[in-house]
Amino acid sequence: MPELIQLSSEYSDALLEMEQRCFTSPWSAQRLNEYLTPSPRKLALGLYENGLIGFAIFSIILDEAELLQIAISPLEQRKGCALNLLKGSLESLKGKGVVKLMLEVNSTNLPAVGLYKRIGFKEDGVRNGYYPSSLPGGDREDAILMSYQLG
Repeated sequence: MPELIQLSSEYSDALLEMEQRCFTSPWSAQRLNEYLTPSPRKLALGLYENGLIGFAIFSIILDEAELLQIAISPLEQRKGCALNLLKGSLESLKGKGVVKLMLEVNSTNLPAVGLYKRIGFKEDGVRNGYYPSSLPGGDREDAILMSYQLG
C-alpha cells in the first residue's frame, strides 16, 4: 500500500523525471525545487511505494490553498493512486488550517475532471482558451476552475 510522504530535496531527481514523463510542458528543476524547501506557504506531498509513484504540489495563503501540480507515474495510473494522493493531501491541508482548496484543470482532461467531481470539488467557472491545444493546429483549450471546502 503506498504511503503519503512530505517531499524534500532528496526526491528532486525522481520528481523531475516524473514531471518530464507526465507533462508536455514540464516544470523546470529550479521551479520544482522551490517547492521542496519546507515553508508554511507551500506543501509538496508524494505517494511512495518502492519509489515515488505520484506527487502533488500546493501553494498556501492564509486558509486557502491551490493545487499547482499533480502527477501519477504512467505505470500507476488508473489504480486509485490519484484518489489516495488527493484524499491524503486534503487531510494534510486541513491539518495546516486550510479550509478551501482551489485548482484549475484542462476541460479536455476528462479523467481528472471526473476524479475531482467524485471527491467533491465544485465547478466555479471557466477560463476560456487558457491552455495551448493538445492537438497540432487545434484551438486553445479551456480551464475549469474548481474548489473544495475542507472546513
